[in-house]
Amino acid sequence: MTSKIEKFRQMGDLLRFYFVFSRRFYGEEVKLTSLTPQQGRTLMYIEDHPGVIQRQLADTFHLRNASVTNMLKNLERDGYLERKQDPKSARIKRLYLTDAGKQEVIKMKKSFDKILRKLSARVDESLLDQLIPLLQEFNKQIQK
Repeated sequence: MTSKIEKFRQMGDLLRFYFVFSRRFYGEEVKLTSLTPQQGRTLMYIEDHPGVIQRQLADTFHLRNASVTNMLKNLERDGYLERKQDPKSARIKRLYLTDAGKQEVIKMKKSFDKILRKLSARVDESLLDQLIPLLQEFNKQIQK
């Protein structure tokens, strides 16, 4: 009989396989844009949260602050975003998309939608209807 720990390990392996497999799709599709998938997700987040600060991005994406700093420097250098000083605190810099950044977000959303259509075409919808509630409950339990 398989132990609970072994089942947990097997589930982790299956989830990793899914992420590696889907990353391949994202990598192929995103080659058509000038950004990495992470840069694209970051710009989309800034579009949805104009004026966000760097720390919020690091927390949201579970990245080290140094990683976010480097990514933002590159995005700013390439003209996709700009930092503006917070009117209440000189230390805080808020992030906003430039027009070029907004155009890239449109391209990235189209790419991501295309990827989701490709992946979802391979899976029976009834499987998703079963899996989503299970994963929601699983996430609740591991966060206790």
